[in-house]
Amino acid sequence: MNPLVLLQRMGRHATTLLPFSLLLGLVFQDLAAAARPLLLPLVVILLMLALTRMDWGRLRALLLRPGPALLLAILNLVAVPLVVWPIWQALGLWPSLVTALCLSAMAPGIISAATTATFLRLDSSLALLLSLFTNFLVPFTLPPLALWLLGFDLKIGLVDLSLRLAMIVALALVGALIIRRWLGPRLVEAGTTLDGISVLVLMVFAIPLMDGVVARAMAEPVKLAGFIAGSFGGMLLCNLVMAVATLPFLDRKTALTVGYCSGGRHNALLMAVLPATADPDIFLFIAAVQFPIYIIPTLLQPLYRRLLPR
Repeated sequence: MNPLVLLQRMGRHATTLLPFSLLLGLVFQDLAAAARPLLLPLVVILLMLALTRMDWGRLRALLLRPGPALLLAILNLVAVPLVVWPIWQALGLWPSLVTALCLSAMAPGIISAATTATFLRLDSSLALLLSLFTNFLVPFTLPPLALWLLGFDLKIGLVDLSLRLAMIVALALVGALIIRRWLGPRLVEAGTTLDGISVLVLMVFAIPLMDGVVARAMAEPVKLAGFIAGSFGGMLLCNLVMAVATLPFLDRKTALTVGYCSGGRHNALLMAVLPATADPDIFLFIAAVQFPIYIIPTLLQPLYRRLLPR
């Protein structure tokens, strides 16, 4: 089959293919650890493809009035953890799962949300802006919240994190500008091909994220299953909290986008900032949460199609 046709088909069935990406990570466990250095370049490529497909007019309009997006980012990082924390406490879950769920709710938005938002017909420009804003703001919000609610002393390097994110954004922006200039008027026609490439990158991205999951599944199958179920609940609850809270003030598409971004959190960031004495179950949760990150877009697509008619 022509590779271009295959990519176009993958782009048209993006949300259907995403759950199968996890199988690659689970099957290729031997490659998972070796593929970890690919995480950063793959993040750059995902953001580059999202920027290439972005409605730049919409993005420019949002940047001209950044106040609303900044407020939504702060609500995501501060208000949502304060709302969900007592809910998880009241359910009587494993203490380590409660801690992981709360830390996850404090994490910034995942960069790939802008890519999957495109597949779901949400506002990908807003999704991208919220992801960037929350990643830049999280050094100011995560340490005090983690210390206050959970007793974790997280010493996040503000300059280090900011420079890393700025490098990712700069590289992705340059790449997107080159692709857009190269494609020119063919950009719209190439949309499904670019979506197919994004799906392919997400599939490769799943391999290092699944590192060690099979070993933990064999050693503690019940706990891993519980953590996966909890991570689904965590993502859906954060999504619901922000969507319902903002729906009275925003149009439906915007509110659903804000909720979707609240559900998808950059949990891998926690691996870099947690103290060495942190409960290893929190790291188990970081692996478990990859399942809803890849599966929930497929589950929510019928709902979004009903709520967001063409």
